[in-house]
Order: sequence, then structure tokens, then C-alpha cells
Amino acid sequence: MPAINENLRVLRQARRMTQADVAEAISVSRQTVSSYESGRTQPDLETLKRLAAVYQADLHDVLYGGNRLQRLLHRVKIAAIILTAIMLLGILTHSVLYWIMNHLYKFPSGTAVSADSMSVMEMRYSLRFFADRIAVFCTYVFCLGCCVVIYPSIKICHVISFRKLFLSFSSIILAMFVCVIPFATTDDFIWRFEYYFVIWNMLIIVLLFFLVILTTKIIKRRKTRESPAYPKSETHSDS
Repeated sequence: MPAINENLRVLRQARRMTQADVAEAISVSRQTVSSYESGRTQPDLETLKRLAAVYQADLHDVLYGGNRLQRLLHRVKIAAIILTAIMLLGILTHSVLYWIMNHLYKFPSGTAVSADSMSVMEMRYSLRFFADRIAVFCTYVFCLGCCVVIYPSIKICHVISFRKLFLSFSSIILAMFVCVIPFATTDDFIWRFEYYFVIWNMLIIVLLFFLVILTTKIIKRRKTRESPAYPKSETHSDS
């Protein structure tokens, strides 16, 4: 269950209001609103009611979360975790199978054809075929998932800070290379680019997704700054 301070931040951003707008509406300083949202101080019940009125939300939403935007945010987070797990599993499986193929079933050039060498070649072919098919499958699933989740991500991107956005995408990209580097650096049997090749398509998808979300967030933030504050007659109601 999200904390009250997190609920207040999400509700404010859902209304496209700045902390200064909220402070003016409930007659407090902007620093006070910032303190509420950071969790440094806790607003009393009367202030919570006034904040709920400003955000046109129920007091239950302020205390426990669960409004439509928060539910959508939670679903997007779950989808992002699942898609990232599928992507990383595909990359890791590909790297492991290639490493096994090149360490346990080596077939140096110039090896004479025999029953043993044929069995080694068949095993190498099977491992490579299996590794490539898993990578392709995970890439397609990841790409399809990103296409499905892009619209809800655009709708909730304004409630995600730039810091969290950069941190999330940086962590995903770092995890992609972590799934490859340990295997590629210890394998001299083939060119190492064959390990890294599997991540390029996924990397392009991640970067495009990031650019779309970042651009949308910047546009929404600019519109929020240019839009007038909500009238006091609407935000001062205690009902």
C-alpha cells in the first residue's frame, strides 16, 4: 500500500498541478506541500480533507491510494517487470547456451570428420538453434509487450520523476550487458560480437521506448507550466 505522501504526490500530478498551486489553494507555503509529499511532515486530518477536495478525490484515495491513476501506474510497473524479466531471460539463456557450446563442444577448424566429430557438430547445431530461437521468441514477446504498454505508459509518465525514469532505463540497459559480458569475455572460440548481437534489437526497442516516454513527459510538463492554476472556488471546497 502506497504511503500517504506518495498518494499526495500522485494525486497532485494527476491534476496537473504544481506544489505552488496546491499551496495557494490550501493557504500554506510551497515548502509545506513539499514536506507533505516527501514524508518529512504529516498533514492533519483537516488538511488531508482539503487536499482531497483540491485533487477532487476521496479521502480514502489520499489515505490508502487506489485511485484510477495509481491503479494504472501499478499495472504498468507490473507489466514492465514481467517484460524486463522475459527480455533478460532470453539474453541470459542465449549467452549460457553459446558459452556451453563453445566450451564443452569445441570444434576447431581443420578437425577431421569422424563419428565423434559429427556428434559434436550436431550438438553444436542443436544448442545454437535452440539459443537463437529463444532469443528471437523473447525479442518478439518483448517488442509486442512494449507496443501494448506504451499507451498506458504515456498516460502515467507525468507522475514518474525524471530521476526514476533515467534510473529505470539505465538499470535495464546495464542488466542487459551484465547478462552478456561475463560469457563473452571468457569465450575466445568465436567472435564475441555473436554474444552481443542478440541484445541490439532489444536495446533499440528500449531506447525508442525511453525516447517516446521522455518526449511525452517533457511536453506534458511544459503544458502544465503554461496552463493557468485551478480557480480557488473549485479547490477550497471541503466536501
